[in-house]
Amino acid sequence: MAEPMGRRFWTVWVSSSASYLAEGLIFGALPVLAASLTLDARLIAVTDALHQTGWLLLGLVSGVAADMLPRLRIMWVANAVRAVTAGTFAALVAGGHASLPLVYALGFLLGLAAPFFDNASASILPELVPAAEFQRANSLTQVALAVAGNLVGPVVGTALFVLWPGVPFALAGVAYAGGTAITVWLSRRDPRPVPVEGRAAPLKLLAEGLHYLARHRVLRTLAGAVAIVNLVTSGAIAVAVLYVLYELHLPRSTYGLVMASFAIGAIGGGVMTVRLTRWLGERTAVLLALGAFGVSMVVLGAIRQVVVSIAAMVLMGFFSMVWNITVNSYRQRVVPLTLLGRVTSVFRMVAFITMPLGALLAGLGTHAIGLPWTYVLGGFLLFATAIVAIRPLQEMPNRP
Repeated sequence: MAEPMGRRFWTVWVSSSASYLAEGLIFGALPVLAASLTLDARLIAVTDALHQTGWLLLGLVSGVAADMLPRLRIMWVANAVRAVTAGTFAALVAGGHASLPLVYALGFLLGLAAPFFDNASASILPELVPAAEFQRANSLTQVALAVAGNLVGPVVGTALFVLWPGVPFALAGVAYAGGTAITVWLSRRDPRPVPVEGRAAPLKLLAEGLHYLARHRVLRTLAGAVAIVNLVTSGAIAVAVLYVLYELHLPRSTYGLVMASFAIGAIGGGVMTVRLTRWLGERTAVLLALGAFGVSMVVLGAIRQVVVSIAAMVLMGFFSMVWNITVNSYRQRVVPLTLLGRVTSVFRMVAFITMPLGALLAGLGTHAIGLPWTYVLGGFLLFATAIVAIRPLQEMPNRP
């Protein structure tokens, strides 16, 4: 029988859900705002690329911080910064000052805070639940991300932008502030010690995380594989608003609804992943996910029909959840808690470093060869990645 998660887990879960809702509101509204200012795929793609630049600049630093400082404190400070940023942007948009440089600035500033929140929230889970509950806890967290960040947030964000352009950004600021307040309350009621023993030099701490990942064949293979996945999918997302408008020929107001199909698949994946990995095994599940990503991208590029495209996005959402839950749980299980923040940051740095490049390449590719071929080529790259990963992942447990 599963153990209860406890008050601390659920408090962090509610706080994180508020943050995911804020991210979803911005995810739904910001690309539509960019598309209202320009139809150049290269300029629209820059928005997503700048958002991901935060991982390039501060991803490793945030991992060291997650092992040196109380993780709850990092989470609420990062959310407070994002609340102020989103609120200021909302005021500027409402005042009629929207411009591409302003859109770029929002993406960049939010991107600087994101690694701190993401690394701290990913590293804190072993402090909240026992190891036997990692997959269930990760499933609940990822379902919250899917519902708030990929389903409700984008749909509401897009719809509100069409009606009142500044409102979705204002609501995002409120949601970030709500997450901040909850985490501040918990950190003051239930403070926890700093995870790292002593106060070693930050560079030495970072080197320990790099060394651990470099020596662990399965983790470094998973990081390399997800780097390719993120290269392709971040590019697809960066120009997705053009795909919806000009390949599917749908109105702007439907952008959030189409993107929400990914979340519907993700919710299904969140519900089914624990059972799926028990049936297939962890290794088979992650390899199957890589193949499914490739199939989804090829279908999106080759068959631009609304029902088929939505089905492909549902499939991608389902297996993205399978991948995230399985890989996160595996990493949390094999990495010591005192190293988890740094190893997580290095893992994510490898995984995310390709995202700005993917966004830029998708913009250039769409301009040069067209959006459909850009998607299809990305799909074949994912197939190749799955084939290459088969051998090194033999060391990953496969518990049917």
